[in-house]
Amino acid sequence: MSPQRRTALVSVGAACLLIAIKLTAGLASGSLGLVAEAAHSGTDLAAALLTFFAVSVAVRPADRSHPYGHGKAENLAALGEGGFLILVSLAIAGSAIARLTGAIGYDLTVTGWTFAAVGLVIVIDVSRTTVSYRAGRRYRSDALLASSLHFGSDLAGTLAVLAGLVAAVLGFPGGDAIAALFVATLVIVAAVMRKILLLSGSET
Repeated sequence: MSPQRRTALVSVGAACLLIAIKLTAGLASGSLGLVAEAAHSGTDLAAALLTFFAVSVAVRPADRSHPYGHGKAENLAALGEGGFLILVSLAIAGSAIARLTGAIGYDLTVTGWTFAAVGLVIVIDVSRTTVSYRAGRRYRSDALLASSLHFGSDLAGTLAVLAGLVAAVLGFPGGDAIAALFVATLVIVAAVMRKILLLSGSET
């Protein structure tokens, strides 16, 4: 197995673990921010699977039908990932606004275990962002670099959720919904920027 594929496979495993942690903690506490982050990690899983597929194809040598190699497969995977991210984030934003406007009720119960889960998520996010970025730079992989960018935005989203949970503990439960809305906005902006960068790169 190539180093690129191994890095992508580790990202798949990390995404699965993060989905389980965030969803469990989110459902137990009633935190929309954590549930939103679980959905965010669901897109991470899709991104990691696309990246694993892309780097598996991209490392193949040039052949008669692909005289310049298969590197474009990485760009196509990253573009497909971006579209999926935008759709999921719009759904998250809608749920956050519904909570903030009182359209739906909710019960938020934050405990020490909730914060422990968020702490573990932050450690995993930092690790996988660093690993993907270094591998992307070392092997000049667009898909791995795109994944590191997304994982970095996931870390920022987790930090926002942490702030929202702290606000809830201090008496402002709406902080959790604001954090969820921030996560959705962050993902949409990152996905659009990535699409622009990849499209401009494919034209050169």
